[in-house]
Amino acid sequence: MKRLISLAIAAIIISLVSCKKDNVQHFITDEAYRSQVENDFETRKELAQGRSTELFSVFDEKLSLEETEALKFLYAYMPYSDLADYDGEFFLNQVKYAFKARDFFSWGKSVPEDIFRHFVLVYRVNNENLDTARMFIFNEIKDRIKDMSMYDAALEVNHWCHEKVCYRASDARTSAPLASIRTSFGRCGEESTFTVTALRAVGIPARQCYTPRWAHTDDNHAWVEVWVDGKWYFLGACEPDAKLDMGWFAAPSTRCMMVHSNAFGKYKGDEEINFRGELFAKINMLPNYTDTKKITVTVTDESGNLVENAKVKFKLYNYAEYYPISSGETDSEGKASLTTGLGDLLIWASKDGKYDYAKIDVRESDAITLKLNRISGAEYEEDFDIVPPAGKPVTTNVTPDEADKNNKRLAFEDSIRNAYLKTFPTDDEIAKLTNENLTAEQIHEIVKKSEGNYKEIIAFTDAHAEKNENLFLYDFIKSLSDKDLRDCEAVTLNQHIMEYDGKYPVEVFKKGILPARIEVEMIRPWRQFLSENLGKILGTNPSYSAILEWTKANIQTDTEGNYFNCPISPRGVFELRHADSRSRDIFFVAACRSLNIPAYLDNATRQIFVYDDNDWQIVAMEDAKPAAKTGKLVLKYNGTKELKPQYWTHYTIAKFEDGDFTTFDYEDDPRVAQFPVELELEEGYYMLSTGNRYSDGEVLSHLEFFNIKQGETMEREVKIRPLVQREKEFYGFISSDSQIEADGKTIKLNDLAKDKPLVLCFIDPNREPTKHTLKEFGAMRETYENWGGNILMVVPQEKLTEPFSAAKWNLPKQTIVTTDSNGLMDKILRDTKQQYNDNPPLIFIIDSNGKITFRSDGYRIGTAELIYKSIIG
Repeated sequence: MKRLISLAIAAIIISLVSCKKDNVQHFITDEAYRSQVENDFETRKELAQGRSTELFSVFDEKLSLEETEALKFLYAYMPYSDLADYDGEFFLNQVKYAFKARDFFSWGKSVPEDIFRHFVLVYRVNNENLDTARMFIFNEIKDRIKDMSMYDAALEVNHWCHEKVCYRASDARTSAPLASIRTSFGRCGEESTFTVTALRAVGIPARQCYTPRWAHTDDNHAWVEVWVDGKWYFLGACEPDAKLDMGWFAAPSTRCMMVHSNAFGKYKGDEEINFRGELFAKINMLPNYTDTKKITVTVTDESGNLVENAKVKFKLYNYAEYYPISSGETDSEGKASLTTGLGDLLIWASKDGKYDYAKIDVRESDAITLKLNRISGAEYEEDFDIVPPAGKPVTTNVTPDEADKNNKRLAFEDSIRNAYLKTFPTDDEIAKLTNENLTAEQIHEIVKKSEGNYKEIIAFTDAHAEKNENLFLYDFIKSLSDKDLRDCEAVTLNQHIMEYDGKYPVEVFKKGILPARIEVEMIRPWRQFLSENLGKILGTNPSYSAILEWTKANIQTDTEGNYFNCPISPRGVFELRHADSRSRDIFFVAACRSLNIPAYLDNATRQIFVYDDNDWQIVAMEDAKPAAKTGKLVLKYNGTKELKPQYWTHYTIAKFEDGDFTTFDYEDDPRVAQFPVELELEEGYYMLSTGNRYSDGEVLSHLEFFNIKQGETMEREVKIRPLVQREKEFYGFISSDSQIEADGKTIKLNDLAKDKPLVLCFIDPNREPTKHTLKEFGAMRETYENWGGNILMVVPQEKLTEPFSAAKWNLPKQTIVTTDSNGLMDKILRDTKQQYNDNPPLIFIIDSNGKITFRSDGYRIGTAELIYKSIIG
């Protein structure tokens, strides 16, 4: 009997222990951290009470303790965009599948709790639209990698990503991972978002790395860091290499001034933290890539007293502006610091309207003092010479056999993706589509641009195929971005399109009411919802001022709550009642349109316009901001005819606000398409920034400060400092027998360079750096055709993984395309005793004597322009 009782007690104990293991196991084992999360969750819950049912009813379900704590962690620190636009079931599924991957794969148990919490569980990577990619990817590839090591699985996931997505430039909005799959391409930010999502889906910790701006060239770049067996490695997203810690960006990253990543929640890792907020931390990962130095900025007032809480921005020249790669505030000793690369920065400090700035050469100094003695209004000009870090060589330990095997895999993966692309509608299939509101040419354009989203777009146009004079179908579609056509659903577009009612002039209707797009946000349904809900509050025919006052009174804004900078939908703003200023402005425009008041947002100046009293009026959203008074700025260019200055490439305009200058975004804006440029701008203090970059990355920067007054015209010249003619570097001579097979015949390079220098490019058309360069040659086609010299594009045989043609990239007509079937690249490198780390494009300029006068290899924005500058001297 005693034995039976003992066995019964033992069974009960085992049952209780088992129950504890299954249902009472903490996700967050650190009691203090768990308590902090609980407190932050309650704060967030109160903030989001406008969506209480949608977000928090999920806790009424039967959840394990782990699931509950994981959900609370996500809710405690997620940005406003996620609180506003998604529901509890979405986040619960993210939690369940994160745990499912942890328990399924052998490496799951090896991932530390904090690494899992911040870099596996978290569903968001950047500012992408969220979707169910985690679930899809887990089920898609779990059996493919389940028996691999963690290291090999990380590589294999990237190969799978490459089967689905390759690089192609696109606009600033970040597509959701599944949208990238459907389209089959994405820019680097989308490729890395997709790849991080894929790695996390299979329980491998990953994070997006980001250099906010390159130092040696324009633009930026994003890649991936993956945690494997206790160590962080890097990889090129959707660009698989034979091993980790490889990528075309490895060498350029040694010239960076900053590499960082956002860590969701209260992160306590070992990395240096550039910014630590209540919701996230910004991690400084630059020491992983290059030599660094910690610099300290001291800020004083005019009397030399230390200034606390002054804003300090560490700015880097890029795209003709000084972009803040990091920001902070001074401490009680008036100091702010940053670990950065060994190049030049412009340090900017401000407080209470006063400011100061100065250049620091980090190679030579680790400290700088700024005195807040400047105020807006002074008109003057100033030059800076900005020198980037020199960088350092990188090495890889991949054998030729490993590289060859990887190249063959890449070719096979390209074939998989290309087979998918062939499922898109053909020209003949599109020609069969009819629509009485669209021409055949318009139908072809729309369907082609929709890429893998063609079914949704065809469904939308088919729903409006009958002739309707008041339905401006093509105008509506033209107001969408190309990316909208690639990821918008038909049901969403159907909820937005409307007939013209004649209340306003047609062009006002097309500009201020018809478009579903306001800025670069993901288009979601909002018209009917806002019309009904705001109509109940403000009546059916309110004035724009009534909408404005309601918005100011009811939508609270702050700078950190929506820290991933993903725009909140107008409906989400209404329900949450919290937003960043950008999302609030989008909401206001949407609210006006929903209530039949024309409105739009000028994406260059961030000004809001509404149509009132038969004219467009500027709306002042901030309470302290008076109604806008405007003047005219006229920009002229009187420099060399060989250079036509482009906005963002050669010059920018910025307005002084709150102690610093904010750059206007006139990208692809017809207002700056040609000189003279005429702009209607608010009265205020402005800066015109220009720059000219040498081939080694050094920039000759020019700044001009001036005022614009109401009703007056200010004329300014865009001054591009000329590059000083330096002694051309000498890279050796090609041998007289250097030749190549092209168009079925043998061509000597000396013959191609006989009359004018030859531009010789060894390219990999499947890699991002080459694609940038090809696009630039296409953009400068007319310039190169007028020059008339030969351009030879040589594709190494093993890199030719899909058909490549000059016509595809709109290259200059004199371009010759061929493969390197006889080892020309190796011969030139051998004859000239040059080193090359397989970092295409490798570009030479060769004169009539066979002398190599220019070399460029690897990633560099503006390569085509640099080549042309070198040719014309």
